[in-house]
Amino acid sequence: MASNNLVFLIFVITLLNFPTTKAQNEDRVYFEYQKCSANKTSSTSIYQNNLITLLSSFTSNASAKLFYNTTILSRNNTVYGLFMCRGDIPLRLCKECVANATEKLSTDPDCNNSVEAVMWYAECKLRYSNVPFFSVVATSPEHLLVSTGDVSTNSTISFMNFLHNAMNRTAEAAAVSDARFSTKETNLSHSETVYTLAQCTQDLSPENCRTCLAEAIEELPTCCDGKQGARVVFPSCNIWYEMYPFYGLVTDNPPERLAPSSGFSS
Repeated sequence: MASNNLVFLIFVITLLNFPTTKAQNEDRVYFEYQKCSANKTSSTSIYQNNLITLLSSFTSNASAKLFYNTTILSRNNTVYGLFMCRGDIPLRLCKECVANATEKLSTDPDCNNSVEAVMWYAECKLRYSNVPFFSVVATSPEHLLVSTGDVSTNSTISFMNFLHNAMNRTAEAAAVSDARFSTKETNLSHSETVYTLAQCTQDLSPENCRTCLAEAIEELPTCCDGKQGARVVFPSCNIWYEMYPFYGLVTDNPPERLAPSSGFSS
């Protein structure tokens, strides 16, 4: 009997611990890329103190917002900055991502004391500069992530045409959305679906968001011809596609089949 009770106790403890382990795994964030200027300030400079204030405002606002931009005003030492979290993630994950990014910006040898920087995680992006950049389309520096797998379709050309139309529709929806974010699922065949995501920083106008996403889409034939998945990431916008659901599904509508599109980019 004592042995049976011990087994039952171990089983109960395992059940109680399992949800915590799952939540911890779900809250992981993934660093991808950073670009920090070689122009540095001293750790005791006014600009650096303003930057610390800026990064602190990021962490305090990430618990309530997926996008935030602000300016720390100071004569000759003004800092402009923003963070953007992916539009489908919960606020707790946004907060986690922004906290990780601000810490890395403050401690990484390549970025510490840099006058300007941009840093990407899979879940968020942070950017700051001593030059005003709000509402301005920035497509450099560029970051590409490309799948090593190829699509199974017989025609790479037809797949890229399909992808172009699917991504255009996602980009159009993102540009007119208040969140500057959209996802779509589109049937490639009876058994295959392409999942697409497009997002701009919310300081961009719909027109500037369209411009940025159009440039990102134009990269696909060069970087990602026939690949199962890819991301094109700019400071002002990004696009992403995969052959599997990689984002939180935001709609219960079934995947759409594409009709001929007028095109979002040439």
